[in-house]
Amino acid sequence: MNTPDETAVDSPSAEIQPADHRAALDAIERAWTTIAPLQGARLREAIRSTPEEEWRGRPRILLALAASHRSIGSRSRSAALPWFRGVAKAIDADPAMPLDVRAGYHVHLAASLRTLGNFVVAHEHLEVARTMIETDITESISARISLSAEFSLELGLIRIHYGEYDQAQFALGLASGLSEEHLSVAQRVECASALAYVAMLLGDFTLADEHLSVAVELSDGTDLMTSSFAALAQITRLQLALERDEVLGGVAPLIDSVRLATRGSDWEALGWFAEANACLADRRYIEVLDLLARITRLVEGFTGQPTLPGAVASLRAETMRSLGQPQEARRLSAPLVPTPRHIQCPGRVLALVHLAAGEPEAALDALGPCLALGDLHSERTMPHVHAIVAAAHLALGDAARADIAFDRALLAAGRNGSVWMFATLDPDVLRHLLDRAAQRDQPPVIRASLERLLGSAVDSVHQLAEPLSDRELVIVRHLATGQTLGQIGSQLYISVNTVKSHVRSIYRKLQATSRREAMARVRQLGLHIDD
Repeated sequence: MNTPDETAVDSPSAEIQPADHRAALDAIERAWTTIAPLQGARLREAIRSTPEEEWRGRPRILLALAASHRSIGSRSRSAALPWFRGVAKAIDADPAMPLDVRAGYHVHLAASLRTLGNFVVAHEHLEVARTMIETDITESISARISLSAEFSLELGLIRIHYGEYDQAQFALGLASGLSEEHLSVAQRVECASALAYVAMLLGDFTLADEHLSVAVELSDGTDLMTSSFAALAQITRLQLALERDEVLGGVAPLIDSVRLATRGSDWEALGWFAEANACLADRRYIEVLDLLARITRLVEGFTGQPTLPGAVASLRAETMRSLGQPQEARRLSAPLVPTPRHIQCPGRVLALVHLAAGEPEAALDALGPCLALGDLHSERTMPHVHAIVAAAHLALGDAARADIAFDRALLAAGRNGSVWMFATLDPDVLRHLLDRAAQRDQPPVIRASLERLLGSAVDSVHQLAEPLSDRELVIVRHLATGQTLGQIGSQLYISVNTVKSHVRSIYRKLQATSRREAMARVRQLGLHIDD
């Protein structure tokens, strides 16, 4: 057995190590809100490397352990709950604990419950935190402001799930205003991502781009853009690309980014919904229905009244309409109620069904609530309303009102660079409306929209510099049916790589960057792809 050397210099003995442990734990208590989201696993390792008796009675350390399970790379949505129970027991044993522990417990537990889809109980914890923050004046003003910023961020995120976008924007705006001094980098990215998503839904694409830039800049040097903190940013990126039909590098990389950021979080179902929109734009209707079924199963366990199930029903109705099932589309869309500001606007689907059935007056009736809402309607979906109204008036022989509605659609779409809504109209009707609009004096923003929709300058003759080959025409007709490249290859007895080569050549000749744009272009050229 070794015996102490009386003359030796003191070594790191039992008298020194506890002090080192306490210093490390003190440092963690001061900085855990910044460290936990970025390095959750390392934080847990650092805490557990100290004797448990040193930290099990320190509620801030338990809070840090709980919050570390929402960090980059963490996928277990329930692992935090036992640690929160430990914090709750500590608070019960000492109700006079500082406000940052008592209110912080409720705010961070709300965040974890939100990721589990338990929005009702999460909201209840936030309300408890709100009362504490507003009534307890023993804490410093700075600490109370930090808690208010965290509370506002979490409240805004729950409001998004509930489809209460104006209230979400207000709460997130408050959090953003306090973020520089009172939120961690991860929370600031989460806030900017959520603001981008709300701005996109409300139709302010420029503001959405600005918030996205903030999120990307804040994430520099970290992996935050691949985490749930940036899930809404990645969803917004994909949705904006679809809205503008600008997926130049293909939609697959954007979908991969959405899947990575949303996986295992409360935004996973919303990520699938964005992916379903991408499939719909590419006419992959069966994949849309499969994704919607997966979303329905996932959100079945959510509490409260999230808005996503209504959006799923509306997109399912639109898909059935596109599949040539108007009665099913009518059945699905008829009972749906628009959300505030008509972010979800099921009347548009019903109106398109009526138009296809030769019922333009019924189409206008279906859009009555949209027109009554007027300027308060989401700018993102209002251009679609105007476009459908234009088609309905044209069918009724009222060309003057059709021209006014179509110009309004072009103007609203031009401000955001959005074009998707025009692809829902009958190609012949759309071409007639475009030709009439091209003959009128138009401001530059409408002229730009016309040129983009027509594929070139509106006064030019639309001819291909290099015609499509017979084989390419066959593949174009298959593309128009919504088949995948693999399915096309199987039917034509050629490899997928050969199909891809033909598709690249088709896109080059048509000067198109997506399947939807290519289909619009060949219809303009009168190639009769539906034969």
